[in-house]
Amino acid sequence: MASKTVDHTEGLTNNTMRVFDIYKHPRYGFEAVKRGFSWSAFLVPSVWAVRRGLGYTTVLLVVTTTLMFDIAQIASHWIKVPSVQLILLGVLVVAFGLKPGFRGYRWHAQALQEEKYHFTCTVIADNRRQAIKAANDDSIQGSVKIARI
Repeated sequence: MASKTVDHTEGLTNNTMRVFDIYKHPRYGFEAVKRGFSWSAFLVPSVWAVRRGLGYTTVLLVVTTTLMFDIAQIASHWIKVPSVQLILLGVLVVAFGLKPGFRGYRWHAQALQEEKYHFTCTVIADNRRQAIKAANDDSIQGSVKIARI
């Protein structure tokens, strides 16, 4: 049976629509996980992982973040020019943040599935709250839903 996409985009004023995968737990309800690059996981990976309750991933990211700052601290003993130290720190932040940035939302979805959440549908919406509301809306049928404003 083919899935049907229902378009409720008339009257949209905001061009920042995002794609969310919706997961449902029998007891705890819905969770929305955004797709794409996670800027917060890129910039502050360990804090992001704590907020998402990612368990071992959180521990690993805390260790790698600590290692990044240790490398910067050791390098500062050899590099005496402050601007070069800042550039090095920037390079380290990018190097250590790319993987969490690109994979963070997948890690979150995997953690939800391990906690017995089941994929329900994909929603295009402005934010998580709107995505969950659209997922609950029985008048929108199909595996891909576009939220109404």
